[in-house]
Amino acid sequence: MIHRRDCLTTLLAVGLSGSVRVSAQALSGPPISFIVPQPAGNPTDVLARRLQIGAQRELGQPLIMDNLPGAGGSLGVNKMLSAPTGTPILLIASQTESILTPLSVKAARYSSDKLRPVLLITRGPYVLLGRADLPARNLGELIQLARQRASRPLAYGHIGNGSMIHLLGERLARKAGFTLTQVPYKGVPPVLQDLIGGQIDITFVPQSAVRDLASSGKVKVLGTTGSAASDRLPEALPLSKLDASLSDFVHGTWGAVFVSRSLPDEEVRRLHKALTVACHDPQFQAQTAASGSEPAPPMTLLELERFFDDETRLYQAMAREIGIQPE
Repeated sequence: MIHRRDCLTTLLAVGLSGSVRVSAQALSGPPISFIVPQPAGNPTDVLARRLQIGAQRELGQPLIMDNLPGAGGSLGVNKMLSAPTGTPILLIASQTESILTPLSVKAARYSSDKLRPVLLITRGPYVLLGRADLPARNLGELIQLARQRASRPLAYGHIGNGSMIHLLGERLARKAGFTLTQVPYKGVPPVLQDLIGGQIDITFVPQSAVRDLASSGKVKVLGTTGSAASDRLPEALPLSKLDASLSDFVHGTWGAVFVSRSLPDEEVRRLHKALTVACHDPQFQAQTAASGSEPAPPMTLLELERFFDDETRLYQAMAREIGIQPE
């Protein structure tokens, strides 16, 4: 009889994900850890598990998913960076874990220049949501309500101090002239759960997390941080066009795969080539688009470096504007 531990080891080795299986015989190389610094079920986790399938096929190696949420994602980033030099470990992250967390979490112990991007997977806007029974039907009424409740501010859910979602809430409140009570969570799913349950009033979430909620009546869609309405969520109108104080309130999120800056160039090129092929597989692209995200175009390693440098400057400046301090 095969012991239960042996069965679990076998399942991990072949990288089962959903209904798609990569044969154990095809995965002849050593396993590679794929760190997700968010809880299981988070939009980032879902994206990583979709990518896992094609990435294993292209690399010929099993990718072992490793969810390490907490401390703004720094637990996962620190684990990747603390691995022995030359060890290929992948990390999926957004601007929160890669750029903002080092500025807001003392325990991070890293800076963005320690990370090297090898793949940009998706880009997309955030959506401003309110609880279903919030006495505000649109952005104008929300701003009016929030100003009226100065002594008892609206409760705003986010995924940690210094996260992109935290900064969006702070920037919205400052530009529109009201205050919020910040309520941190360990990931988007519990934020949405408490929004649906009425424990918090508003939040921003990636558009990909809104797909099934928008038409359910469980939440109110109050606007998008995109520069234009998306065909995937046409009821979410651009916040920048709904109020004069928010004319420059255009922001997006992205999902990228990083490795340690210490990884040899030859290995980085190998990973970049395999991941790019997997990411632009038609089935993966279709799944990504169906989820509400916008697939990113292919990018060379040099283009990725330039993209990440630009994003780092942008969001470091935004963190300074908000006055983020390490905690």
